[in-house]
Amino acid sequence: MINKKVLILKNDRAGDLFTSLTLISSLISHYQNITLYLSEFNEGFSFFFKKTLIKKIKFNLTIINKILIFLDIFFNKYEKIYILTPKSFYFILPLIFRKIKFYAIVYDNDDKYRPAKFFRKYLYKYEIVYRNKLNDKSYKDLQSELIDDDISLDIHHNALNIPKIDHKLKILLPKNFILFQFRYLFFNQLGWGINEFNYLITQIKRKYEFILFSSDIEKNKFSNHFNNYFRENFSIIDTNDYTKKINDNNDKIFYLENINSLNLFYLLKESKINLAKEGIFSHISYFHKTKCHNLFNFTIASKKDYHHQKISYSEWCKGMNIKFSFLNKDIKKSVRKILRNI
Repeated sequence: MINKKVLILKNDRAGDLFTSLTLISSLISHYQNITLYLSEFNEGFSFFFKKTLIKKIKFNLTIINKILIFLDIFFNKYEKIYILTPKSFYFILPLIFRKIKFYAIVYDNDDKYRPAKFFRKYLYKYEIVYRNKLNDKSYKDLQSELIDDDISLDIHHNALNIPKIDHKLKILLPKNFILFQFRYLFFNQLGWGINEFNYLITQIKRKYEFILFSSDIEKNKFSNHFNNYFRENFSIIDTNDYTKKINDNNDKIFYLENINSLNLFYLLKESKINLAKEGIFSHISYFHKTKCHNLFNFTIASKKDYHHQKISYSEWCKGMNIKFSFLNKDIKKSVRKILRNI
């Protein structure tokens, strides 16, 4: 391993982190001295990086964050810096620190470039994600293209710490369960509420004896309304203190209260199939090679909308061979689509 300093800027969301694991693992296997910046949304998965110095900063950078990053780079002799989340501040850094090799993913749209082409000439190497045409390679695969020829691509993530499920958690879990992710905003956009949630769950129960479901990690007053309802009406598994509380009315449907990133990682591997809006569930399922059925709710009102969604799919999902259903406000029609695929 080479004893040179490398900095990775990856303070974004959890699902995005999983698209970068091959690149990060490859760098860890090659360099002894790596610093990795994570956000409040993906820091829970820092268990992967035991050989790495982790620094937590905000998803939306504060002035203090920017000053600390600048001072970190100023006082440490980094040979390479990888910009893996497109914060405007990050693309100013190559202009200032000319002796450091900067690697980045950049974005092209019809009327906007991120960063502007002026700043790209100060990047040592970059790959382009297109927002105005179909991508030949996904965001995940483009990141692998940033790896220099002298570094081996660690496609099996051998340099990562991949923990095994705790026995105390495993014995709480039923066999052959389906894991569902409730997301308030997704339901709200569909015009669905508690009645629609109950209908969905009862129909899934016709195919699976046991259902486990989680709720929004990012709390707000609207999602809390649902969470209170879940606590009162369903059985509960608390994965933090390894306890189970049975509700006689719903003794085989379990709300996963206060689930953290590590235990979510475990459960997505243990389940028979995962069901969720495309995002963190789909990316972790892909990592585990477990089945995941993805849900979409966007509206196709024109040919432009259709083309936009195809571009988005080519950026995030190309090569994953994911299965999915398009849902709308009609709960019965939407549920029929889901049941055909799970």
